[in-house]
Amino acid sequence: MPELFDHDGKPAAHHMARVNGIRMHYITAGSGPPLLLLHGTPKNHYYWYRILPYLTPHFSVIAPDLRGFGATDKPPASDGYDGRINAQDMAELMTQLGHKQFSIHCEDRGATFGFCTAGLYRDRVTHLSFCEMMLSKQLTEQSFFTRENIKAQYNQTGVWNWHIPFLWMPHMAEMLITGKEREFWTHFMKAECYNPSALDQEAVDEWVRCSQSPGGLRGILETYRAHWANVDVEQEIIDKGKLDCKVMTVGAPE
Repeated sequence: MPELFDHDGKPAAHHMARVNGIRMHYITAGSGPPLLLLHGTPKNHYYWYRILPYLTPHFSVIAPDLRGFGATDKPPASDGYDGRINAQDMAELMTQLGHKQFSIHCEDRGATFGFCTAGLYRDRVTHLSFCEMMLSKQLTEQSFFTRENIKAQYNQTGVWNWHIPFLWMPHMAEMLITGKEREFWTHFMKAECYNPSALDQEAVDEWVRCSQSPGGLRGILETYRAHWANVDVEQEIIDKGKLDCKVMTVGAPE
């Protein structure tokens, strides 16, 4: 497992916590107001290797491996790992660390869970930075096989999310990805990058390693198999009205 370093070149500290019925791996670094970082697919805490040194002078950074990812447990699930259970994970982790209120920066699949945490624990999340993701209902619409969707990235109008139904499919995704983890995830990550060469090989190697570990691929796929549960919990949040925290959204076709 490669190390992450703070602004002084000091390695981040690694920890394990028992939260919400699982063992969760997370790192901490820096000092200041608490900032929770939530990674996307198929990544883990190492996703933040480039920006961690810029954050640690200003924040106490907490970066977990989400449920199903990295060194965190990958328990059996009948309907996947949805936004509600991930929000419970995050709220309980931050409670254990003594942070009654905190900010969240999240991307991709982690942004789904960051939004759910902010929506279900409104008195606790003060700022939400929501990056490179859509809410699940819109994600569904972007996954359809239409002329507009398949041309979206080339027209700079969006991204065709073909992988949403594919990664949801029981057994089929495992059958086609197992043994081809490096090829699949390398293409998956680099195909949507504006500059694919900016993604270090060490990072790709780490995420491939995690995917190849026992339960690693299934853990990743469980987040996709919770898609319709995420639609429901996000609608529940929307029905309660606007979030109380300050929100910044960031996104691009590449």
